[in-house]
Amino acid sequence: VGLTQRTYRRTWLNLSESIDACDKLHNVSQHKVACIEVNVEKTKSPMEQLLLHGKLDGLIGVHGAQMTQAILLPRHAHVLELLPWIPHYSRGKWVQRRSSPTPLGVIFHNTDLNHLGYSLGRDSVPLCQGVKEEDEEACFMNIENRNRLKFVWESRDFNVKPGPILQYIENIVLRSGSDENTTSCEAMKARLDKDFVFYNVWCRGDDYFDVSNPQQLLPSAKHFYEKGSNVRERMRRRRRRRKNNENREDK
Repeated sequence: VGLTQRTYRRTWLNLSESIDACDKLHNVSQHKVACIEVNVEKTKSPMEQLLLHGKLDGLIGVHGAQMTQAILLPRHAHVLELLPWIPHYSRGKWVQRRSSPTPLGVIFHNTDLNHLGYSLGRDSVPLCQGVKEEDEEACFMNIENRNRLKFVWESRDFNVKPGPILQYIENIVLRSGSDENTTSCEAMKARLDKDFVFYNVWCRGDDYFDVSNPQQLLPSAKHFYEKGSNVRERMRRRRRRRKNNENREDK
């Protein structure tokens, strides 16, 4: 399993913690899990990148261009996109979308890859630590101490607790080999908590039968976006409220 690192921006600060914890995992067959750092900025050629990614069963990393290399992964490999924490006063909501694909999800939509997302929280941001919640916006957006430049999602370094990484590897990646043709979509979703979103996954639903064997349900690409969080719908509601308020003021 490759855990992506970036040298210039969006550095995974505590990457070694997840790699150390991941290396201790074993699946039901007692096969060792090898977790490695993947940094395409350090590769010397496209061929090296092709060989590196072609040997992986999974790729995990924060939203960014380095994750597009997942197209080089083997068939039915696993991709976990870490979605940056972005509060309402900062731009970039499209990279943490859960009600529809992220820009990366558009690339992987209806492919043979298993693409999931995980929403990072406030604790992933190594800035303004110890500041009260009501004072965080002022601290994050402070221009004088250059926090604002460090806080925008495309420039921000981040931390990730090993827990979600281990949960994903243990319950999705390690269980895909033996039961990928029998796992139901509902069973797959039940293995992870609510902070995960299933953008494009191969699982067995109730709508796809093998005509030569009606008793067997075949896996196919499915999409399980979060309901009730559509950004456009929220914007429409805000516009309606604003218009209603304006009409009241006119009266």
